[in-house]
Amino acid sequence: MRQAVISLILKKDKDHLDCGSYRPIPLLNTDTKILAKVLACRLEKHLPSIISPDQTGFIKNRYSFFNIRRLLNIIYSHVKGTVLETVISLDAEKAFDRVRWDFLFHTLEKFGLGSNFVSWIKVLYCDPVAAIRTNNSLSPFFQLQRGTRQGCPLSPLLFAIAIEPLAIALRHCVEVEGIRRGDIEHKVSLYADDMLLFISNPSNSLPKLLDVLKEFGTISGYKVNFGKSEAMPLGTITGELSSILAPFKLSYNKFKYLGIWITQNHRDLYKTNYLPLLSKLKEDFGKWESLPLSLGGRLNIIKMTIFPKFLYLFQCLPIFLTKSFFNNLNSQISSFIWNKKPPRLKQSVLQRPRSAGGLALLNFLFYYWAANIRALLYWMKDHDNLSSSWVTLERLSVSQSSLVSLLCAKLPLARPISSFTTNPLVVHSLKLWYQLRRHFKQTELSLNAPPHRHCMFSPSLTDEAFNIWTKLGITSMAALFTDNIFSSFEQLVNKFKIPQSHFFRYLQLRNFVASNTDCFPSCPPPSLLDDIFDFKPNAKRVISDVYELLSNFRLSTLQSLRERWGSDLGQRITDETWHKIINSISSSSICLKHVVIQFKVVHRLHWSKTRLSKIKDGFDPTCDRCKREPASLFHMFWACPKLGSFWKSIFETISNIFGVPIAPCPFIAIFGVTPCGASLSKSYSDLLAFCTLLARRMILLKWKEPLPPVYGQWVKDVMYYTQLEKIRYTVKGSVRRFYDTWQPFLTYFERLSPDTIA
Repeated sequence: MRQAVISLILKKDKDHLDCGSYRPIPLLNTDTKILAKVLACRLEKHLPSIISPDQTGFIKNRYSFFNIRRLLNIIYSHVKGTVLETVISLDAEKAFDRVRWDFLFHTLEKFGLGSNFVSWIKVLYCDPVAAIRTNNSLSPFFQLQRGTRQGCPLSPLLFAIAIEPLAIALRHCVEVEGIRRGDIEHKVSLYADDMLLFISNPSNSLPKLLDVLKEFGTISGYKVNFGKSEAMPLGTITGELSSILAPFKLSYNKFKYLGIWITQNHRDLYKTNYLPLLSKLKEDFGKWESLPLSLGGRLNIIKMTIFPKFLYLFQCLPIFLTKSFFNNLNSQISSFIWNKKPPRLKQSVLQRPRSAGGLALLNFLFYYWAANIRALLYWMKDHDNLSSSWVTLERLSVSQSSLVSLLCAKLPLARPISSFTTNPLVVHSLKLWYQLRRHFKQTELSLNAPPHRHCMFSPSLTDEAFNIWTKLGITSMAALFTDNIFSSFEQLVNKFKIPQSHFFRYLQLRNFVASNTDCFPSCPPPSLLDDIFDFKPNAKRVISDVYELLSNFRLSTLQSLRERWGSDLGQRITDETWHKIINSISSSSICLKHVVIQFKVVHRLHWSKTRLSKIKDGFDPTCDRCKREPASLFHMFWACPKLGSFWKSIFETISNIFGVPIAPCPFIAIFGVTPCGASLSKSYSDLLAFCTLLARRMILLKWKEPLPPVYGQWVKDVMYYTQLEKIRYTVKGSVRRFYDTWQPFLTYFERLSPDTIA
């Protein structure tokens, strides 16, 4: 447990000959990691009550965008002509590696973690040794004297505790003047070792600040790298500042924080963050376009390489992006997916969830909305200690209204957004929210806003009586309804203890609701906005869940596709059978190549000679196999006489294995699904789908050849790809079920003579 092997990772854009350019990542013993993970799981539950809200890194229910949004609010609320204000970004030199253990253990005890818990921490840091791996060479082991191990699940939590005394010291140091916004003084913001300082009157504050940093470094090992630390003075710069802000490097226009370029002007955020990313995207697509990638492979590149970079910007920067931005982005993505060829299918079909017949290509516009909705939900929730300082700053920036009422207001607004607030973060957040509402035609009034300070209800802006209603429990106008009918005044008095003297206010509010809803006195039916507002902003997967909600809202049907297949099959496809066909795209196999094959079959993407004859003049539509009939998709997969013996052998084999007669059927052959009324167990239905999928794959491999596929090769393919099925069951922890399901197949094929499958 004492040993660690350190691997060195070169930092981006750093000199590979400089030792300081490498990030040391220890590879730890498995027992050490298990113990560290157990301790981390226990510790993380209590960190929110130990660590102040100023620190967000690796603290439960706190996120990096808290720091960025708070920083932007402070920068863009600077008032010209006031005292000089400065934002300082501190770079710590080898922060994790310099923590002194005696200081760490003492800090843990001071925070009340208990001697028993601290003793377990000491076990992990008892005489540890490490060796450095360089290529295939391993150095001798040497003793470690300080530092928290990067790569250890406990390390970031311990560092958060170790750095908290510095934040406490700065907050309590009256000589260091912070930046005031309203009644709140902002001094420090931390995300792990990335620290921001908000300083006003730097000529007086900086000397004491440097003293605090020096004193803390003496006892903890913390050391500031002044060469990389930056100071951005806010507002219009007058006079010489280099001497005032020494020893920090001056950055007048922008600096980078948590991977985001922070600019003096909100208008420059798009230029400095999105434009370089779009240029890099174009460059990457140019490099990748010549690679021999399948459709599934290209979709995965979008998902794993391109999308995370955009999602991080969506989460951190409240910038209104027009639909033309996403149209241009989708155009580049489409060109890459189809390898600069004309698209074979609408992008909206590819973006459908797999359960709805798509390939789940990510919709960047919907994720942009979902990521920003997560931040807007914090505007809605004012309980459970969810509110961060950035939420308070944005609430205070609104006049003659409230943030919640602006979210819920009927569109279009009677007044421009700028008449309610000049905060660019709030303005852009509302613009993108209204963009979403117009897209989904959700422009009606939402009853989720409280009656107090409602932008559409003018009496609430001047009459504090409505604030009393909110405090008594009427936190939204939806609370005014009882059993979906607008409550009488007596009902509200009995339920919420509204004063009898407020009857006129009740009449005002009733008139407002009646004038802005279509079904008064009944409560409006639940809308998309209601579903969105039900989400909790700190819930796991909240962005993904909102995205899923948007993707499935009023999802268009595939009725025309269904009718075309029904015409080929000569019968109407029932709802149950069509649902099975759509599900077969993602359920037939775990192999992405197989999923794409099934997707292309269902969506009729393969070029048949019949289809080509309608495009090219004089093109012969006759089947290359039978030389008699037009080669439609139905013919190529099922009706061709040359495929008769192939499908007959497959259906006989499956019938013998199942012990149930499976009659040859185009639904099974083309889609791998049993028609309505067929009684097969789920395991047998899955086997049938998988085996017929491999048969369709063989037909596609012989698509342009005069000879049909052979039964023996299908047997070999089934035996080969059973390994995939074993992986599927193993991942689910059901290896035994795999053998229970597949044993009849394995036994049957073992008895086949070599001549049968030759």
